[in-house]
Amino acid sequence: MTCVALISAAACTSGDESSQAETHGPTEPIAAARTASPQTTTAARSAVIEAAKSGLLAKVSTKDLPGHAGMATASVGQGSALFVWATTDGRFCSGAAAADGGSTVSTCTSSPGDTAFSSHPKLIQLVTIGAIGTSQNLVIGADRETVQSVTCNGSPVPFRRLVGVLDSRRALYAFDLPGQTGGSVTATVIRAHATATEHVNLLWERHNGSPTCR
Repeated sequence: MTCVALISAAACTSGDESSQAETHGPTEPIAAARTASPQTTTAARSAVIEAAKSGLLAKVSTKDLPGHAGMATASVGQGSALFVWATTDGRFCSGAAAADGGSTVSTCTSSPGDTAFSSHPKLIQLVTIGAIGTSQNLVIGADRETVQSVTCNGSPVPFRRLVGVLDSRRALYAFDLPGQTGGSVTATVIRAHATATEHVNLLWERHNGSPTCR
């Protein structure tokens, strides 16, 4: 497994070794290699999720295990999956694992306050993880608003709402883009009875010869 660490304390592991890194806030995204793939069948997808989840849980330290809400699956490839969860003491965690047990990466915030529910409407960038040259996967939280659409240069980006694992008032969303896409996507959100736009930064500001979202 080849890993890249960008603005992150996350690390990669191979074989029987594991590594967990703590960050001090959700705006410090993790970045690590993860297998990307075309759409898989439902059975294959379920098998990857279960195998990757088991492998990840086996490597996560006791204090960083999921609380009562369990894990939410944020993204699935042919050979790996990305998960998010909250610990019993309310800290936010994310992790990815290969289904064959070969590699895992995980990171948790230091305090529940690092992902505290906002007093005003806003998007919280929780996870940015990328496989070099193939895909990048993002998880965002919406406080006091809901996401209506995500676009890159005006073109729709498919997104999905995840099972809540943090404050029940916060909606979690995940979406994927080609790995070297740079810039930021635009999210249209609904706040009370009005709409607004916010921007979510991708892994790169700009990548030579690769698409850039503005």
